[in-house]
Amino acid sequence: MGLTASNQLDFGRQFVDSVAAQGCDPIVASLIAFLEKSDNGSQLRTQVKLCRPALKADIAHFMNVCFGRHPGVIDFAGQKIVEQDAREWLVQAIDAFALERVFLNRLTVEAGPIHRQVGQDRVNSLIENQGRSMEMLATSDRNGCPAGAAMAFALDWQRSRPLLDYVALRLGIEAPACLLPDREATADLARKLAGSAAIQRAMTFGRDQMLAQQRGLWQVIAARHHALLSE
Repeated sequence: MGLTASNQLDFGRQFVDSVAAQGCDPIVASLIAFLEKSDNGSQLRTQVKLCRPALKADIAHFMNVCFGRHPGVIDFAGQKIVEQDAREWLVQAIDAFALERVFLNRLTVEAGPIHRQVGQDRVNSLIENQGRSMEMLATSDRNGCPAGAAMAFALDWQRSRPLLDYVALRLGIEAPACLLPDREATADLARKLAGSAAIQRAMTFGRDQMLAQQRGLWQVIAARHHALLSE
């Protein structure tokens, strides 16, 4: 049974609001704050000086491991989303993230190798598993789940972009503009796709699980940073 236009509109707004509330903002903000403070400080203890390049390398490397290969989350989801209403959003998102991959690859080269820490193999395995979990969400056969995952990924990626931009700046790289569909376009697509309560539930599941994986990735990066900082 279809939903009313009002219910669909409310769902579109709620969808994007939930991404903002559940996304990576707090972790990203704390990492930016550390880099800004340490990069602008004149008298820093040795461990802080070591942590700056290590954090930049971790960000570039682990984000590239999860998202620097093709096909990615949005590409996989595009193979599952058949609704014509999603075509424009998907084309823009797929093309835009192709540029993001180029950006990630360049960041990784310029940032250099990661600083190996205790439990490095376990961390590598964890990151790879998170990447596979995101792929599973994007390739789910449950109608609505891939769309929810892809939209959440695109929005949350944009909220992490200021940190990637800052790392690029400090590495001497010009960060390209991020051309992923914005909040309004994504809310509009969520509204259009929300044709039934079952689809809404599936989109919500895809969104929430994708954000959990995204937060998990950033939590690993933050945990490595704090562990190195406290040595």
